[in-house]
Amino acid sequence: MVVRLASGIAITAAPASIVNNYTQQLESALASTGVTGASFAYWDGAALCTAAAGLRNSVTGDPVTIDTVLHIGSITKVFNAVLIMQLVDEGKIALNDPVVRHLPGLRLRDTEALKNITCAMLVNHTSGINCSMLPDHGPDQERIEDAIARCADLGQLHPPGDATSYCNMGTVIAGYLTQTLRGESWYALIKRRIFEPLGMHHAIASLTDLPRFRCSVGDLTDRATGKLVQTTRPYLPLSFAPAGTTTMMSATDLVTFGRAMINGGVGPNGARILSEASAKRMAEPTAALVLPAGWKIGLGWMILPGGVLNHRGGGPGVNSELYAHPSSGRVIALLRNCDKGSTLDPLIIDPIVESWTGIKSSAPQRPRNVRVDPKPYEGVYELDPMRAEVFQRHGGLALRLSVSARIYDNLALTNEATDLPLHPLGDHAFEVEGLLFQTIEREVRFVPGPDGRMRFFAPMRAHLLARLK
Repeated sequence: MVVRLASGIAITAAPASIVNNYTQQLESALASTGVTGASFAYWDGAALCTAAAGLRNSVTGDPVTIDTVLHIGSITKVFNAVLIMQLVDEGKIALNDPVVRHLPGLRLRDTEALKNITCAMLVNHTSGINCSMLPDHGPDQERIEDAIARCADLGQLHPPGDATSYCNMGTVIAGYLTQTLRGESWYALIKRRIFEPLGMHHAIASLTDLPRFRCSVGDLTDRATGKLVQTTRPYLPLSFAPAGTTTMMSATDLVTFGRAMINGGVGPNGARILSEASAKRMAEPTAALVLPAGWKIGLGWMILPGGVLNHRGGGPGVNSELYAHPSSGRVIALLRNCDKGSTLDPLIIDPIVESWTGIKSSAPQRPRNVRVDPKPYEGVYELDPMRAEVFQRHGGLALRLSVSARIYDNLALTNEATDLPLHPLGDHAFEVEGLLFQTIEREVRFVPGPDGRMRFFAPMRAHLLARLK
């Protein structure tokens, strides 16, 4: 069945029975999990299936609709990598170029490391720059170039290329590189070079476009009461826009982008935004992640077992996911405005992705009676602004994870953190007893150094915290 949208674009829509079924599934999932609202889109290889349920704003009571724009968070990093690869396509940069060749004014505290950071390292998280996020400096000091100026104070987690650690600042530098070489703002580049060619009419990067759309606001779990409350910080620092702090769109538009990425850079409407070679190169493994085990990273993309391309996004009350499967041509997006959003995965996302690959997403049960010597693990591990203290307690190990600046309303500051027991699973992996950063994931992992002491600590997907000496 072909449906023509108000924008004039014709799409192949799923039969009403399938659409209704996904809507019912989503409504049921929200009811059982307490998630505030969600938007879903699935290109099954032949038709587009969509669903929306819950509230886009828990204070006003307005519902999520198919055209509601929700935060995609760090999925923006895939879009940002496209801007980099467009420069590669045009011969303006090479991935192995040192970044300082194109940004001679860039400064880092470690001047030798800076010389060895390449353009590719900015988008595959191997730069080693010690910065996940910086505090918000206020509206007059949150341009992208303001974040670049603050790089001069940043150190290194590890030498460039020596390990893989999720680095928002690396992505910001990549975004700044594109706007510097293009002579045009990053916000305009995303819109003009990706959104508009692909016909993504419900997608924004600049907040100046926000009044034109129905937008979502995130809900966070209040640490004192356990109840959901609307965040007072709908956006992380705007200077980190290339890393994902401002981009919002409908799930349908996100699937449109995903389809272009697995179709050799050509969108469903026939518009090309990237060469076939560059689209393919983005999906090729360049490095491995410590957590989750078995995951690789390409350029922008995370690469899961079974050849599934993925990126997730987070923020204050934001939880977003994009999955694409090149071999079957299928793409799925699920956007949520609640920090409980990941509880929808086993109900909505996992069965679909498992049908693509035949690989179960749930981790096998592992023994908790493994005995380990706690001494090599003890210490303080940091990735600005996160801090993890691992220490002995009651004959075992415990974790105290905190941040130095309250980026989310409900994150524990350094002097407010809760101690969480760690239960050894073997192979330097531990199960966390308690809630860790509003995630349903329970496993953390350490990386030993040559002296037997732990060098890194991975408390969540793709992040490495370096041990302080």
